Amino acid sequence: MLKKCFLLLCLFPLLLQAQQNTEYPNDYLSPAFHAGRRAAVREMMPKHSVALFFASQVRNRNNDVDFVYAQNKNFYYLTGLEEPNSLLLIFKEPVTILDKTGTEFLFVQPRNPAREMWTGKILGVDGVKETCKIENVFTHDKFNYATIDMSKVDSVMTTFYTEGILQKYYGRGGVDPLSRMAQVVDSAMTLQKKPNASRTITNIIRGLRAVKQPEEIAILEKVVAMSVQGHNEVMKATKPNMTEYQAQAIMEYMFKKNGSEFVGYPSINGSGENTCILHYESNQRLMKDGDLLLSDCAAEYHGYSADVTRTIPVNGKFSPEQKIIYELVLMAQDSAFLQCKSGNASNEPHKAALRVITEGLKKLGIITSDAEVRNYFPHGTSHGLGLDVHDPNPPKLEPGAVFTVEPGIYIPPGSKCDQKWWNIGVRIEDDILITATGYKNLSAGSPRTVAEIEKMAKQKSIFK
Repeated sequence: MLKKCFLLLCLFPLLLQAQQNTEYPNDYLSPAFHAGRRAAVREMMPKHSVALFFASQVRNRNNDVDFVYAQNKNFYYLTGLEEPNSLLLIFKEPVTILDKTGTEFLFVQPRNPAREMWTGKILGVDGVKETCKIENVFTHDKFNYATIDMSKVDSVMTTFYTEGILQKYYGRGGVDPLSRMAQVVDSAMTLQKKPNASRTITNIIRGLRAVKQPEEIAILEKVVAMSVQGHNEVMKATKPNMTEYQAQAIMEYMFKKNGSEFVGYPSINGSGENTCILHYESNQRLMKDGDLLLSDCAAEYHGYSADVTRTIPVNGKFSPEQKIIYELVLMAQDSAFLQCKSGNASNEPHKAALRVITEGLKKLGIITSDAEVRNYFPHGTSHGLGLDVHDPNPPKLEPGAVFTVEPGIYIPPGSKCDQKWWNIGVRIEDDILITATGYKNLSAGSPRTVAEIEKMAKQKSIFK
């Protein structure tokens, strides 16, 4: 009992710090932001067109348990609504639907007091109007082909490439039967069957999401900071004879303590030979003295995800071979950073990192030809970051672009090189914002160099 009390006393200042000042968080994207994004979509749509955006559906996990609900990111980007069973229509020119004239129409699930007792409040038409500040809102049972004024519409645009994909995810077998969304999907599919009508709006959405607005950057800065705190605490707490899942627990505790609703993706905490598995997620191994631990973990906050990776020695000290590989990856990352500037092609950071790793592995005798580098560095260096952990990235970097820089080297046991390199897997990943004058490393608060990591490993953790 005394030990438990002592731990609570140690955690008490941290828990106080985590308390928020308002009853619920109040730093969500504003209705004005989402309205601006809808206006941007409409501006880029062709004449006489309508774009359809479906909310995600609830997915069953097993028996009577559903997966935690996650909204379709495009739908969220345009509405801010986090409920299923909804459909947004954006028209290029004003039309009249159900005696309402405009260019935006949102069909949502109706209130259901019996269901709300179990799963929480449903906003309904009035709640959505108030929360999302969208004027033309109806219950989805009122959406059918006959209600849509198609006299001014030549093309129907969706993010679904084929009718089959729409049917798979939103057809009668893919929605909650109680939601009555199947008839909405049937009507949407009827719209798509209009001769020469179906077009994709994916490129428009990808282009907009690739460059972040100031409000999005503010949220990304918060979620990256949450992620950095997790990585730093893992550096302090990790010791031999801990398990990978204990490192994961420390990481995710720090995310949740700071307000993260979810992890951005399944946490990767691989030690020893598991450092060489790019998307290792089971996190069950007992970590040993002399191992590396590769943690690719990040928080999600208000729909936006970070993506941060650090590789640390479990005992707090890199071995000579581990240090050599680590510093080669660090050199590659620093080289990639130099290419993070407006006007450069988005693949320039990867090309720079690849050059450094190729030459470095040759000098170490691990490879003898350029082609062999793919055996040890099999992935790209960068991807966009935002509402999705793999978000769209612009072809050319420009201010507002946010993306990762994450070179890595992975040498699994049995590799065709000296055995002293086996079981060394290193990835260093940071989240980069392009600015008018260069770039900002949003995750710079977590140590990157060998000396900085070894110094932090000596600091006292809040976890005993």
